[in-house]
Amino acid sequence: MAKDFYIFRHGETELNRRRRWQGSGTDYDLTEDGVSQAEELSAKLAGKGIEVIYSSPLLRARHTAEIAARMLKVPVKTEADLRECFYGEAEGRPIAELQKEMPEIVNNWSRPGGDLRFPGGESRQGSFGTGAGRFAPTGRRKFSDGGRGRSRRHHGGDAQSFRL
Repeated sequence: MAKDFYIFRHGETELNRRRRWQGSGTDYDLTEDGVSQAEELSAKLAGKGIEVIYSSPLLRARHTAEIAARMLKVPVKTEADLRECFYGEAEGRPIAELQKEMPEIVNNWSRPGGDLRFPGGESRQGSFGTGAGRFAPTGRRKFSDGGRGRSRRHHGGDAQSFRL
C-alpha cells in the first residue's frame, strides 16, 4: 500500500538570512521569520492525515518539526540518519566567497552525477548515507505498519521526493 510522504525544509536561520553555507557543523535555531514559516507550513499540512514527523537532530530541523507537530497534534521522532551533510571548511562561510574560491563545487553541488567534497567535509555521495538515501530503507520499515500520512523535515542539501 502506497503512503503519502511529505518532505519539507527547515525554516530560515540566521545563516540562511546572511547567505552563508550551512550543514551539520553549524547548528543554528530559526529566526522569527523561520518560526513564521514553520507555522505557515503547519497550515498547509492540516488535513493531509499526517501522523508523525521525522526530523534531523539539528536544532533548526527539530524546531521546525516541533512547531508543525504541535499545531498538527502529532509526535516528532528524531532520526540521526537525517542529519545534513558536513561541509567542512565551507561551514558558516559566505556563499559568495565560496563561489569565488570553489566555483566547481558550489555551482555543481545540486546537480546529479559526479562526486564533490568541500575541503575537510563529507562527499556529496557520502552525504546520501546520512540524509534521504539512508532514510529510504528506514522509512519503508517504519511505514510498513499502515497509516495515512508521514512527513519528514529535511535540509536543503538532501532534498528529494519519493513514495514509500
